[in-house]
Amino acid sequence: MFENALKEQNPHWNQATKDQWIKRHQFQKLTQLLTTPHVISVVGVRRAGKSTLLKQLIHYLITEKHMSKENILFLNLEHPYFASYVTEIKSLHKIYEDYLRLMNPSGQIFILLDEVQFFQQWPIFVKALYEQKKCKFIVTGSNSALLSSDLMTLLSGRTLPIEMFPLSFSELMSHHRLTQQSPTHQIQRLFDRYIKFGGFPDAALAGDESIAKDILNSMGKSILYQDVTARLNIKKPVDLERLFFYLISNISTPFTYKKLAELFSLNDKTIKEYIEAIHESNLLYQTEKFSYSLKAQMRHPKKPYAIDPGLVNSIAFRFSENRGRLLENIVFLELKRRGYQVYYYKTKNDYEVDFLINKQNEFELIQVCSSINELSTRNREIRALENASSEIKVTRKRIITEDQNELINDIHIVSIYDFLMNH
Repeated sequence: MFENALKEQNPHWNQATKDQWIKRHQFQKLTQLLTTPHVISVVGVRRAGKSTLLKQLIHYLITEKHMSKENILFLNLEHPYFASYVTEIKSLHKIYEDYLRLMNPSGQIFILLDEVQFFQQWPIFVKALYEQKKCKFIVTGSNSALLSSDLMTLLSGRTLPIEMFPLSFSELMSHHRLTQQSPTHQIQRLFDRYIKFGGFPDAALAGDESIAKDILNSMGKSILYQDVTARLNIKKPVDLERLFFYLISNISTPFTYKKLAELFSLNDKTIKEYIEAIHESNLLYQTEKFSYSLKAQMRHPKKPYAIDPGLVNSIAFRFSENRGRLLENIVFLELKRRGYQVYYYKTKNDYEVDFLINKQNEFELIQVCSSINELSTRNREIRALENASSEIKVTRKRIITEDQNELINDIHIVSIYDFLMNH
């Protein structure tokens, strides 16, 4: 019944695999987790490289771990062939039975399920085979909340997550064979392209800039309609689209649900539902003002950041006119990649610090600014950091700029290139 689809999606059964992809930072973590009994979930925005990561894993298992190719099953559950079966849990069992009959695997089986959320009852299938301890599951999904809730319901305590982002600047550096010792103009040239076209692989690696622009122009809207509109069954998707375009055009600008409700003539509940759904599709993040009081933290305005600078630049504004905000967005994404909890902070005197970050109870304050050459700008950024530091007793402070590296008192001034290339 499913034999042809299985053969089409698993070319490694009949031909050699090739290692022709950019090595992602997440790949090392993925291979480290393979020895655990847990289900591994890779979650991230569409077209960030989740499917490619699984293909890299197939190549690794066959060439490095010498696993029998028959013991690896890959399924893209978003494939049109499966569209008429997504509501039937027995279909997944039938696919698995057809695979066993077709390949007759012996020993542990690796099952890689891509865009797993398209089958409504997929956790039941995974749990059934997981408990038999015959299969190792790696699943991917584009909706973080949906995937995590499904996993928590049936597989609580038995899953390990990996968050997938578009390509980082350091990954692009590696792909172009650049290092910190490379000529400065080459690094700056690549960064100019990164801030303009971002890290979605299709756009970032496109040889023609016009093609990259076309890809980015269609990407945000297509993801919005595939992962948000359909899921919420929105009757007037134009409201959702307008809200998304507004937020992505105002990255790093504080907002409240109430003010947005007034602006778009919608109620607070609808605005909150839409924004949370956009967040769950991994298109936008929302950061909160840091407070030791959770209630106060939730009550204060939030700041939006986009999943990719290229997406912002293609939809919202010209990067040359808003380079500072794009730099801030890039720093935010890098902090998220590195596993930090990210907040913004406002002092009692109303001075704002772009980021207060926390990882394992180690806090740091960070400002992002294109340049601090002007004395007034330098004084403003330093004043905010010093006031915040005295209020919340954080000693580590940084200002990230385009091209400066120096130490002012106890504040480290770091260039964006050094920040992105040094973990």
